[in-house]
Amino acid sequence: MTTSETPARRVHGPLASPLARRRGVPSVWLVLGGLALLIVAGVMAVDRWGTGELAPWVIPLVVFLAALGLVWSPLDGAFGQDARRLDVSGMLRRDAWLRLLVGLALGVAALWWFAAWEFTDNAVARAIITPAVVVVGIGLLLSPWWLRLIRQVSVEREERIREHERAEIAAHLHDSVLQTLTMIRARASDPDVVARLARAQERDLRTYLYQDSRSPDESVATALADAVGEVEDVHGVAVDIVSVGDAPTDEALWAAVQATREAVSNAARHGEQPISVYAELTADGYEVFVRDSGPGFDPDEVPEDRLGIRQSIVGRVGRHGGTAEVRSARGDRTEVTIRMPREVRR
Repeated sequence: MTTSETPARRVHGPLASPLARRRGVPSVWLVLGGLALLIVAGVMAVDRWGTGELAPWVIPLVVFLAALGLVWSPLDGAFGQDARRLDVSGMLRRDAWLRLLVGLALGVAALWWFAAWEFTDNAVARAIITPAVVVVGIGLLLSPWWLRLIRQVSVEREERIREHERAEIAAHLHDSVLQTLTMIRARASDPDVVARLARAQERDLRTYLYQDSRSPDESVATALADAVGEVEDVHGVAVDIVSVGDAPTDEALWAAVQATREAVSNAARHGEQPISVYAELTADGYEVFVRDSGPGFDPDEVPEDRLGIRQSIVGRVGRHGGTAEVRSARGDRTEVTIRMPREVRR
């Protein structure tokens, strides 16, 4: 040994010895020992200075309460950071098993004494009360363990559900988002195609995130959104859509939706962006406003053979009792107003 190592060893000893953890008697046994001494002292005091005999059920009751403390005490060290999750490694210590076995032995002994106790001469009463008390006692001994087990099963079930949801999200992202990003990267030189792909993917993600949305037959708002989305995909434009109110899509509302689709398609072909659609459903009717940003046209100058406005919008809505109005002028924006009366069954 060199002289340079000697001082280090001299310093290490005094510093390390106070940090050494000395294992003594566990506190639970000290508490139980003190409780036993108190019980003995109380019994002796009652026997010496009491006015009557000690009730025969007092000592078994105290023993049973001590058994509850012993059986429940291992639970304190059996849970880690998550109080709902059982940590089996925390229960494998010899001290924990010893407390559990001693507690069960004391509890069974106390219940056995009560089962053998003839506390009344009425055999029927004993036949009813004794099993009930024994069942309640066993339930008290095992209740925290059962509750923890049930809670842990619930936690495991929640984790399985979360894992399933993660797998579903990962599969959806792989099948839709990642493939769309690959297509966008391949067509990066074509901004129209990129915009159309991004818009379609945005709608797909919104539909996936809000999976409680209803089908087009169940929701006129969904039907209108699908119709506008088709126009966006075909013409590569962005349409701002706002829907207020919702109801199942009957025949008249379908006609209004199809007329709106034609109006949006005309705006995408002949108008300028931004294009907006505002729809409102009330108890009296359904109104849709389609507006572009120009350059406008003169509706009176539309040739007779152009049937888009006359038949697909005005005619379709009129056949179902509604009205459609086209307001536009050269150099100005175009606005199509569709109104469809609605009969609400009360």
